[in-house]
Amino acid sequence: MPRGQKSTIEVSHRTIIFAVLFLVFLYALRQISGILIGIFIAYLISTAVNPLIVLLERIRVPRQISAVFVLLAILVLLASGIAAVVPPIVDQTTSFLAQLPHLLQNLGVKIDQNLISSQLGSIPQNAFKIIAGAFSNAIAVFAVLVISYYFLLERQQIPKRLNVLFGDGEAEIENLLIKIENRLGGWIRGQILLCVIIGAAAYVGLSALSIPFAVPLAIIAGILEVVPNIGPTVSMIPAAIVGFTISPFHGFGVIALYFIVQQLENYLIVPFVMKKSVGLNPLVTIITLMIGLKLGGPLGAVLAIPLFLTAEVLFPYFYSKSKPV
Repeated sequence: MPRGQKSTIEVSHRTIIFAVLFLVFLYALRQISGILIGIFIAYLISTAVNPLIVLLERIRVPRQISAVFVLLAILVLLASGIAAVVPPIVDQTTSFLAQLPHLLQNLGVKIDQNLISSQLGSIPQNAFKIIAGAFSNAIAVFAVLVISYYFLLERQQIPKRLNVLFGDGEAEIENLLIKIENRLGGWIRGQILLCVIIGAAAYVGLSALSIPFAVPLAIIAGILEVVPNIGPTVSMIPAAIVGFTISPFHGFGVIALYFIVQQLENYLIVPFVMKKSVGLNPLVTIITLMIGLKLGGPLGAVLAIPLFLTAEVLFPYFYSKSKPV
């Protein structure tokens, strides 16, 4: 370019329109991100139970009936688990709150009666929020199960519908779906194994400390293992409350137990199980979980691995399609 000559950058109307539409698309995507996450969770559930549906079809149980039966069984198991776990935890929490002033006095902590009164006064309002939140979550769970049902119902038609959309051939799309389902199925089996391992470890540790309600507390620890990093911390709270109702030694013993289990989970158990179940490098597992937790919080940590596994199948496929023949 000659010296002193000014350079100009021309931006066409088409470029501006495309940029605006892209920003609108990103905004819309952000607004419906919760719905998309729900749909992905529904797809995970359908992927997990589809082998059982296929097995029932082989003994001539219609897919519609078997899908309803399996999803209802999941709902019943979930409700039964909550019914078995919540009452003893509520009883122990009530007992702990009743003993809390005495425990604090023994530790030499001064109690502000006005603060306690103000906190007790907010209980009805907080209880209403908790009930409203539980009702909202129940509706969300039901919606996800309904979407899972339709995924199961339409499983055989998905390649045909995607072929109309992308035109890549039903056989090729079916093969792609099978690859994704195999990867996600391995992850689900790995998650179930992790839940069992952490639940068993919690049960052994709680039993060794002579903590009451070791079984429901261990079930909570196993279920919340689905949420990496956050789950063990949350499951520790009711167990620690139960421990402190016995003595400070038991309470701090429970905290130490859960801390050790969490460290083993983060740096040994999860990477090892993910490597065995889906062939994922332990370092990749840790980094993926950290990124998911940073970007999406607890839910992001839960979905980080399955999203990575899905992308691991889709990216090479679309990359090969984009290359010139």
